[in-house]
Amino acid sequence: MKFPYSPKIRGSPTPVSRKKRRNKGATALVSVFLFIIFSTLGLNMLYFTGIYLRISAYKKNSTLLDYASENGIKHGFNHLLGLLTQSSFPVLLSQEDLEKLWIDALNQGSGTVEKLIGQTPPLQTEQDWENLEWKSTTDFSLERMEENEDYFKAVYRTRILSEGKIDHFKHTGTSSFEASLGIFTGHLPLPSIPFLVDKKLEPEQKENFAEKNNITLTPSQKNLLPPQLVYSEENLLPKDALPQLQKALRIKLFSPFDLSNRILRAALGLEESNAPIPEGVYLIRDDLGLGGIYVQGDLEEMVLAIEEEFQVVSFLSDLGCWILKFSPQKSQTIFITPEEIHHFDLYPRGIIIVNGKIQSLGGGMMEPSGRAILVTEEEIPSILQDVSLTIVSSGRITLTSHLIHQGVSWMDKVPYIKYSKSQLNIFAAGQDFQGNAATEGKIVIDEDSPQDLKIQASLTASGKGFSIEGESKTVHLLGSIQVSDYSSHENALNLTHDEKLLEMNELTQDAPRMAKPVLFLSFFKPIEWKEL
Repeated sequence: MKFPYSPKIRGSPTPVSRKKRRNKGATALVSVFLFIIFSTLGLNMLYFTGIYLRISAYKKNSTLLDYASENGIKHGFNHLLGLLTQSSFPVLLSQEDLEKLWIDALNQGSGTVEKLIGQTPPLQTEQDWENLEWKSTTDFSLERMEENEDYFKAVYRTRILSEGKIDHFKHTGTSSFEASLGIFTGHLPLPSIPFLVDKKLEPEQKENFAEKNNITLTPSQKNLLPPQLVYSEENLLPKDALPQLQKALRIKLFSPFDLSNRILRAALGLEESNAPIPEGVYLIRDDLGLGGIYVQGDLEEMVLAIEEEFQVVSFLSDLGCWILKFSPQKSQTIFITPEEIHHFDLYPRGIIIVNGKIQSLGGGMMEPSGRAILVTEEEIPSILQDVSLTIVSSGRITLTSHLIHQGVSWMDKVPYIKYSKSQLNIFAAGQDFQGNAATEGKIVIDEDSPQDLKIQASLTASGKGFSIEGESKTVHLLGSIQVSDYSSHENALNLTHDEKLLEMNELTQDAPRMAKPVLFLSFFKPIEWKEL
């Protein structure tokens, strides 16, 4: 077959040529498209890397600002704590100073704090390190004031505000710390001071006093102030028991020297005369109700015990045995004398006055026969829950066994007082209650008492002080101690301050008071720390 044209000039088929041209264009488009995608991804990565770097830098600066503001809180706190620690000793006040501070507190002022720390609030501190700097401001505002007859307690809300900065960075970091600061002013109850030695001591003696006498003070879990022994030579301990005498006898006296035989006999319900008071135990009562207990003469033994819902106090002397039973819950009192038994639908004031010495005081238990016996081998609770007792003696008081409160548990010789609302004050006044004659006025831990003796009480000895007799003895005291002198005889004392006394004023209303007005820092408790 012949073709109409020559085979030599026949070209390639048109479809093949177009297909090849289409393949070359698609590759270019794909390359451009991939270039755009990767360029975009690269630019995005560079952009997000920049953002990440800025975020990291901001986060780093933010962390540094937190550190700086936190350091400001710590620096301000340490500055304040240093001032408070130096001010933890009683500051003696004149009557004029007391009146001024009282009026200032009534007007919501901070003069009490200023007097205590010796500086005018607000307190300013600042510090820097490398490219960081911080500063703090500490201020005080009166939260509440509790007034009593001859003293007041002021509680201040303490706020430390801190600001932290970084050089060449416009932002700042702020933090705040809040705490509660308690200050007693006036003739304050002595149980509010954990340990007071009212005696002139040389600086070296003060420095070595705790170690020399084997004294250990248990740190508080709430109070930021470290426990300290307080020393004074201002004769702060009372030399008489006038407030306790007036409350127990339900009479008014200007001084204990006014307590004549005639006045005392009238208060005791005896025939009026100037004859001496017969020895014995008297329950004070009149038309208005029951007062306290008055004991004339020495006691061989005083035993505290619990019988069901009754607090029992047994008095043993050469003349016989008296037993007082009372229940605040039932509002009942039973007073058993050697001659008769008295019943009252009232309960007495918990003040026991002994014009003499107590040769043995301790906790015990009731026998089926109705007799109270001293117990030294076992740790038996002997002070009823919700009962407050104040035992005042003109002479020597010898502690011979455990004095443990109901509701207090001792674990590994450490007291836990969560549910305890009772109080025991023991006061050796060192002066006869009807004259100016000085007596021994000493509190002594008996040499035959348990080796590990547990006592929950506030001990005050104005006469010859406090002494632990015997050998290898450890006294575990939950409460406080204020003495004119202290002798350990190489025995040990472990003191845990009963801090509920700082909050519950009714527990110390019958306790002995400071003989002179003072300013005393009681507690410094944390409330909140936060970043602003």
